[in-house]
Amino acid sequence: MKQLSHVILFTFIELAHQRIYQIIATILIIAPWLLLIPASLFMLDIGKVFADFLFMFMHLWLLIYIFFLVTPLVNKDIEQSICQMFLTLPMSRSIYLWGRYTGVLLGIAPLLLAYDTSSALAFQFAQTSWLDYVPAGLEINFLLGTLLILLPYLALTSVLFLIASRATGLPETTVFLFCVWLLCWSLPPVLAAMNQTEVAQNTPVWIGELLALVNQLLPDLSSSTISLYLAHMQDIDSLALAAYCAQHLGYAMLAMLIAVRLFRDRDLS
Repeated sequence: MKQLSHVILFTFIELAHQRIYQIIATILIIAPWLLLIPASLFMLDIGKVFADFLFMFMHLWLLIYIFFLVTPLVNKDIEQSICQMFLTLPMSRSIYLWGRYTGVLLGIAPLLLAYDTSSALAFQFAQTSWLDYVPAGLEINFLLGTLLILLPYLALTSVLFLIASRATGLPETTVFLFCVWLLCWSLPPVLAAMNQTEVAQNTPVWIGELLALVNQLLPDLSSSTISLYLAHMQDIDSLALAAYCAQHLGYAMLAMLIAVRLFRDRDLS
């Protein structure tokens, strides 16, 4: 446990000292106030539009965090043999990988806290300025939404570790991770289009079944239903919410267990 905590703390400090991390933190404090400007143009739905903008921006900064901070960090360990410093302590490869993964997730916490705090204050300002157009309590829905939207990105981060456990370098890891991200976002609208009668009549059945199977194997990064319901102050079915959380947490755990298994058998010499 002591070794694990050391790796977690080292990972967090390593991330926090990077300039891009500090720049992202600064942007996350300023961004909610800037997003109030375009949201104010939608006079009748300022609160809903503002929440939608904030959810969209969260997807953006989480992707930046994973692709531009975490991906280089994970690959640098293997390419520059930095992981050898930990493994010669001695430390098991599973502790090392879990420590790195947990440290990466810990690095999200200050960013999310800064974003949520600034957004909550912006919501309070908007409610004061446009009382009739920003529903009371919407900021609570938004804070819940940020936690729920974070879950698929925990799964995507575990996919990154899964890919990196066997990849030969940063380019390969980045390309495969980008392909996974692209499939996660593109398959749901494709499947929705294929449910239309005209499209279904001109598409072989096996293609739809294959795409549906691939879609089931990937996390739902868009979280579109969650975002829509929370931004529009609609109730979410508790069973659907529980299934959503279980799906992404289970996905993240399974991907990390496979990553640990593959990394344990990898030749690092």
